[in-house]
Amino acid sequence: MKKLNSYQIQQLYTFTRAHFVEYYDVQTELVDHLANDIEQIWQEQPHLTFEDTRTISFKKFGVFGFMDVVEARTKALNKKYWKLVWGFFKEFFKIPQVISTAVIFMVIYFSFILVPNHTWVYVSIGFSICAVLIVRLFQLQQLKKQRFKQTNKKWLLEEYILNSGNIASFAYVIFSVPLNLKVQLTASYQIALMSLFFTSYLLLIYIITFVLPQKAEEILENQYPEYKLV
Repeated sequence: MKKLNSYQIQQLYTFTRAHFVEYYDVQTELVDHLANDIEQIWQEQPHLTFEDTRTISFKKFGVFGFMDVVEARTKALNKKYWKLVWGFFKEFFKIPQVISTAVIFMVIYFSFILVPNHTWVYVSIGFSICAVLIVRLFQLQQLKKQRFKQTNKKWLLEEYILNSGNIASFAYVIFSVPLNLKVQLTASYQIALMSLFFTSYLLLIYIITFVLPQKAEEILENQYPEYKLV
């Protein structure tokens, strides 16, 4: 039975890139699929050329080509990413991390208790977070560029881990709103709820912008065995 050689495998990678699949992990998944399908086609029609069988195999993906596969893979890795975030988040409510969580909560709680102008506290915390995010996002962008320069490959899960743009946008919106509002918490339970919200949000920001990027290589090696070889 005819088998694909290494040159033809590389041609399949080039083919997927030419059809707007930029992430290496998604390319690899598609190349494996195409290679298996091409070899099956050769079993029945061994006279066909590599280019002919590749065209036949590609047409099976339909009018939109690889778009549906890329979309499905993106959704799957998005779920995996947030599962990782949730896993680390839960750890901060277990011993010993729960001590740090309690300290953060109490600092925020007593800030609202001791400072009469709650809007000032709210906005100060919010913009402090945004300032840290701006610096960290710049660092992550530089890390992404450095990583791509070294390997000349992009990984979809790595893109999720090193990209906190959505959180930064959310932070801006959620903390800029009080600029035009009067935030005054009158009851103890309101202060406690607001403090819990800030504590949870700070932990989420920390996990997304510091914890996951620091563990990116370990996570990617577990997800993709070939990542170790890059």
